[in-house]
Parts: sequence; structure tokens; C-alpha cells
Amino acid sequence: MPSAADAPNDASRRAQPGQGPEESDPNGADPTLRLRVRFAETDQMGVAHHSVYPVWMEAGRVQWMRTHGLPYVDIEADGISLAVSGLEVNYRAAAHFDDVIAVDTRLVTVRSRLLRLEYLLTREPDGTVIATGATVHVPTDPAGRAMRLPPKWLEPMTALLESEA
Repeated sequence: MPSAADAPNDASRRAQPGQGPEESDPNGADPTLRLRVRFAETDQMGVAHHSVYPVWMEAGRVQWMRTHGLPYVDIEADGISLAVSGLEVNYRAAAHFDDVIAVDTRLVTVRSRLLRLEYLLTREPDGTVIATGATVHVPTDPAGRAMRLPPKWLEPMTALLESEA
């Protein structure tokens, strides 16, 4: 029976030292999140489990928001949560233990009661697309009721959407 140690170990798809997720910009200047596939995220064959892709997308979304001056922690401090009402993941290629994955996030829809973001997950350094995805979010109040996104947050998101079009 194969073990994680028997998983493909193609050095050409591995990032070099200094390029790992620990070097992702924690201060939020780079909107692309880079992470390294952890052993705990893999199956017996060293392949990333399908359940971790939405977690990576969430981390990419938080990074994207931070880099664009919309820290999620500040939105939460205003009593607003962005509840996930839709999730789509399209798996294109396997990610393996210790691969470096880049998560690029893009805002594609902004309305007062709905946000949609899309994701492109690629393996570095070869750029292989491992997945694409999307999430739909509904702003909710502390009681979990749907609400309109206040202008304080809606206006900069709308401006970002228009500037990236």
C-alpha cells in the first residue's frame, strides 16, 4: 500500500527556499496568497484532499480583502459577517504534499446584498491550474439575518470592481 512518502516528489514543481507560504506577505501588499500543502491536508497518497480547497479559497479571499483596504476583521468589527451562500470548486489537477499553491482572488459581483468572488489556484513554479472556483456571500448581521452592506463597505468594493474591469 503506498504511503505519503511514496507520493510523487517532482522537484521541478517545488518552490525553492524563500518562496514558501511563510513568505506570503502577512502585511497584505500582495493580493496573491501562497501556501504550501501541509501533510495533514493530504490523503494516504500525498494528494491534497478535496475538502481543503474551500479553506484555501477563504484564506485567499481574506488576503485579497486585506490588500485592497477591506480587512475582514474590520468588517466583522462593524457587526457584519459575509456568510457563504454558494460555493463552487472545479478540480483540474492534483496538488501534492509540499507543493506551493498560489491563490488568486477576483471580485466579480458587488451588490448591496450579495458578493461573488472567483478563484484561480495554480501550482508554483510551473503555473499548472489545479482548481478554479467561486463563492457567493450574503452580508448578515450579528443575529445571522441578511442585511444590506453599508455604504462604508459597499462603495469601496464597487470602486474596486469597476477599476478591475
